[in-house]
Amino acid sequence: LLLSAATIHGFQVQPLRSAKTTLTKQQHKSPTLFFAAKKQGGDSSDDAVVTLVHSHHLLDHKPDNMILKGGKYKLRGVGCLGRPGVALCVGEQAAINKFRSNLKTAMPQKKFGTISIDRSSIPSDELSKISDFEEATIGELRSLLAKLGHEHHFFTLTGIDPSNATHSEEGGLNSNSKKSAKKRRKK
Repeated sequence: LLLSAATIHGFQVQPLRSAKTTLTKQQHKSPTLFFAAKKQGGDSSDDAVVTLVHSHHLLDHKPDNMILKGGKYKLRGVGCLGRPGVALCVGEQAAINKFRSNLKTAMPQKKFGTISIDRSSIPSDELSKISDFEEATIGELRSLLAKLGHEHHFFTLTGIDPSNATHSEEGGLNSNSKKSAKKRRKK
């Protein structure tokens, strides 16, 4: 019987409480679940999935720019405005489904597709570098997909013939490229 809060094998656990106990709103919002345990460190557990959510075009105006708000759904990844508009999402399947559902509700005239990426095919060190949800340019998205070993999805989404494409730039998301993306959007 657990009498106080503890961390056991990376899980934060709380003592089991009486079945008659009701939880306050604050306890419901607590990252520690009562009567259960949650792996610390967010969605890095085995139930996290990697998915591309995309639409033909998403421009910089409401509601299209909701594609950049994946962090609101506790997702990690990048969002990219343009033709196509794409979000690379890392998180729990339920959160990705809710994100996509909200996009579809806000923009019923647009078709949103998903491409699931087999997480076991992605180098774990590359996936762990994605720490939050950020805006990216289409070039940065291509570079990230290349690092994850799935650049072919970029070509599928954009319709670019890979044999005519130049190599993606090395690097990735950094503060300078994020600033330049925002600067381009303001023009």
